[in-house]
Amino acid sequence: MKKIIYTLIMLFSGIGMAIAAEEPTFPGGADALKQYISKNTHYPQVARDNGVEGIVSVGFIVAPDGSIKDAKIVKFVDPDLEKEALRVVTGMPAWEPAEKDGTPIEAPSKVDIPFILEE
Repeated sequence: MKKIIYTLIMLFSGIGMAIAAEEPTFPGGADALKQYISKNTHYPQVARDNGVEGIVSVGFIVAPDGSIKDAKIVKFVDPDLEKEALRVVTGMPAWEPAEKDGTPIEAPSKVDIPFILEE
């Protein structure tokens, strides 16, 4: 039984490594991504008026050319916030794609868009 579990662990850990040696990144890194989100996110007035807050998570695919495709909400909060989060993500500049053996490849990524009301 230990041999089977060890084999499965090795198999699955090998799959993860074979998919991408480098993950996709926003141009300029994490700080630039935070800045982009902060500058480009507009709190929907209806959600603001109703005191709706939360963090919307958007999953997407970074294509080999760095473009964003198949953006989908993976953590729901409120329809207005989700619509805005999708707008922000689909409007992002091209990312630095993931690479495998030095070749750009398609890879998944995720971004959290915070909607927090100031007091």
